[in-house]
Amino acid sequence: MRRDNNSLLFISGVILGAVVGGAMGVLFAPASGEETRDKIAKKSKKVMKEVKKGAQELGEKIEPALENVKKEFAERVEEMKAGFEKGAKAVKK
Repeated sequence: MRRDNNSLLFISGVILGAVVGGAMGVLFAPASGEETRDKIAKKSKKVMKEVKKGAQELGEKIEPALENVKKEFAERVEEMKAGFEKGAKAVKK
């Protein structure tokens, strides 16, 4: 789970860096208002594609871990049920 958290932090950092870097580059570049708006729109689209890609990759990484957690949980529940049943039988004797 720690590895997934590190992946999430890394992807978040990349996204934040792209947004801040793009905004700073557009804002400090000498251009007309229309050119600046066009650059912002293009950069926004690019960042959104990166965000979607990062979210998809993260989902693909997390999904197997979630499946393992579900499986482990179901196994523990079954173990507990068996333990309770065994305890109930022992009490009845």
